[in-house]
Amino acid sequence: MKNMNKFKSGVLASGLAVIALFSQAAAADAGASVYQKNCAACHQANGTGMAAVFPPLAGNSNIKDKGLYIAETIVKGKSGKLTVNGADYNGMMPPMAYMSDADIAAVVNFVNKKFAGGSEEISADAVKGIR
Repeated sequence: MKNMNKFKSGVLASGLAVIALFSQAAAADAGASVYQKNCAACHQANGTGMAAVFPPLAGNSNIKDKGLYIAETIVKGKSGKLTVNGADYNGMMPPMAYMSDADIAAVVNFVNKKFAGGSEEISADAVKGIR
């Protein structure tokens, strides 16, 4: 009986680990999808931006692990001079507050990890707090 309980506990723990991995994968897929729909036209599919027009997200140390900054930029937009990776940009990103808090959190986490090399994540509640 004792071994059976250990077995059940092991199976339960393994199942929870699998669910967590699927959940992380689903969140990454959601962020990638939101990025493709809302961001890739300007920042390009690979995050490299367009020289002198749209700043790159890839390798951009200005955004690494700065999820609230990224989210605020998405919600409120951004204009004025910006220096990214040694190049100057002076454009305007329109506010995209029409996006849901969950979608903004997903795309922020995707951009931070995929393009900026960060590891921190923000939640939909954190996005709600900056609106």
